[in-house]
Amino acid sequence: ANTVYDLLGVRIDVNEPGVFNEDPTFRGFDRIGAMLTLAPSHVERYLAAADAVLARAYPEKPVESRTARLQGIQLDKSGGRAAAIGAADKVRTLLWPGRSIWFPQSIQTSGVYRIRITLSGLRPEGDRAPHLTVWNKKQKKSIFEADVLAAEAQPMTVEFEQFLSAPVALELRHELPPNFAGGSSRNTLEMGGGVFIGSRDHRLGHPGADKLFDDDGNPLHPLLILDALEVEGPIVTDEERGKQAAFWPADVADATQVRECLTRFAERAWRRPVTTDEIDRFAAVYDQERAAGEQPRAAYLSALAGVLASKSFFYLENGDPGSQRRELNDFELASRLSYLLWGSLPDEPLLEAARTGSLKRPEVLQSQVARMIADPKIARFLEAFPHQWLELNRVGMFPPDRKIYRGYDLWLEYSMKREPVETFAEAFRENLPVSDLLAGDWSMVNARLAEHYGLPAPAEAGFTRTTFTPDQHRGGLLTQAAVLSLTSDGTRHRPVHRGVWVSEALFGVTPPPPPPNVQPLEPTPADVEKKTIRGQLAAHSTNAACAACHRKIDPLGFAFENYDAIGRWRTHEDTASGKGASPPVDASGELPDGRPFSGPEELKGLLAADSEKFAEAVVEKLATFALRRAVTVDDRQDIRAIAASCQAGGYPLRSLVEAVATSDLFRRR
Repeated sequence: ANTVYDLLGVRIDVNEPGVFNEDPTFRGFDRIGAMLTLAPSHVERYLAAADAVLARAYPEKPVESRTARLQGIQLDKSGGRAAAIGAADKVRTLLWPGRSIWFPQSIQTSGVYRIRITLSGLRPEGDRAPHLTVWNKKQKKSIFEADVLAAEAQPMTVEFEQFLSAPVALELRHELPPNFAGGSSRNTLEMGGGVFIGSRDHRLGHPGADKLFDDDGNPLHPLLILDALEVEGPIVTDEERGKQAAFWPADVADATQVRECLTRFAERAWRRPVTTDEIDRFAAVYDQERAAGEQPRAAYLSALAGVLASKSFFYLENGDPGSQRRELNDFELASRLSYLLWGSLPDEPLLEAARTGSLKRPEVLQSQVARMIADPKIARFLEAFPHQWLELNRVGMFPPDRKIYRGYDLWLEYSMKREPVETFAEAFRENLPVSDLLAGDWSMVNARLAEHYGLPAPAEAGFTRTTFTPDQHRGGLLTQAAVLSLTSDGTRHRPVHRGVWVSEALFGVTPPPPPPNVQPLEPTPADVEKKTIRGQLAAHSTNAACAACHRKIDPLGFAFENYDAIGRWRTHEDTASGKGASPPVDASGELPDGRPFSGPEELKGLLAADSEKFAEAVVEKLATFALRRAVTVDDRQDIRAIAASCQAGGYPLRSLVEAVATSDLFRRR
């Protein structure tokens, strides 16, 4: 998606069902070359996608951008009475927790849309901030999330841009907090309506509805008050038009101009110089289409589609057929670098360094890496790498049982997934020691996570850096709800799975698989005192076939026994089977080297003390992401050297990324 946008200024949603085959993953990474195959079905979808992209980049008729705006009274079906009493211009639409409204105009043209929502967000004292979700009904997913804090008399405007694949209808939702059981408001027109004037204005009130404000107009629950919704699009910027114009002939019927533009397009798309023979093939497509009676525009689009469906476009080339050279050439290095840091093709300064043959010079490569890290496109790396490294796609894969975990909702799930990504980005921006990811006393928290963790509500909306006290039991990746939940099964935590995840994701050590026919844990009999999962697992630890691995794995999981399946702190484990009270948890243990710990904080401290090992593990994950292959024993010396080069300052995170991108390992095939 990034490559297509940077090439042609066209947004596509690669995750839309049916557009592309899903890529297989290797330990969370979906970019490992050995895992990716090419079948006829892939080629068919590539060709269909190429045609769709080119049709949007070069439409037969210009696409007109339009703006649809709905005021408060138009957002609710119950506005007739307000108009009747002359209050239509004062009407707003109230979204109490759990309520939603649809944008009544379906979007019929695919493209990027700018969506503006003017609204107020009222938070009761000590309660959560109201949370707005914009929902894509077609794809059944959220396209925008925001905590909203704005006084009733001083509404704010939130604005975002989003690619939408037509047809699509949008829904505005106010997520339902677990402590809210109400429905409508006495300050609204009717029991099911949301037409609203003010917290102290009862002209449209319904006396039988639930009370959402006290007598002084203060909110009793988090509330959203909508003034206007505006949808503008499809939007094409001047920059995007410039990208498209660069590859379109002034006269598409002129074969010479067509060939010149094809050459420019292929060189940009394939990220390297092209040969005359290569261009001849696609120029021949144009000629054949014209000879068959096609119009010049259609013939040229067919040739462009061929360029986009070429293996040179969707494969990153790392060498020549039959070549024995060990190092990448300058163009291959430029592509590897740009796909590491930007997830896209090289820009012109990077290609120019490749053309002059200077990119492999250490000072030039270092300068380019620094420039690219300072570019806003680095946000793509900060999103993609932690998401794949930490396997955050597994969060919500087994949704928690709502009967057991009543506080779990989609806003919490979204917030859980964002916390590790935001934490990684903060550590990268500030170039903090990599040990902060293990044992830092801070994290990036929003209002929903603050409520989940039992923290005071943050003063600002969105994710903010929050420093924890020891009695709050948070800090670093290991105590984040996402990490703790992705190693659970929806009903209970899994300490062994937690231990395996810590070993693999954070230290790069994969335990051997369990022996065959290992029996699952049996429920505690009804006439036996309740046991923790740790107590039930004790039998596996005494089994000779299991004991050796469990001694290495279990301590890494048992240290987090104080956290349930969705990451909440607890001192006793709620168990469904057995008799008696819930048993207390035991989070103590001993590492294989004999060092003891009595809980998560002590374990984090022990792991952080081995910052060299963790730094090497992070470098290994970065190398896997950058090289698009699994690292091997032959890479071990390089990985150690990269980590050692950043020892000063405690292995700062951004410095580790820079060291990987400028290393000998990175420059080799």
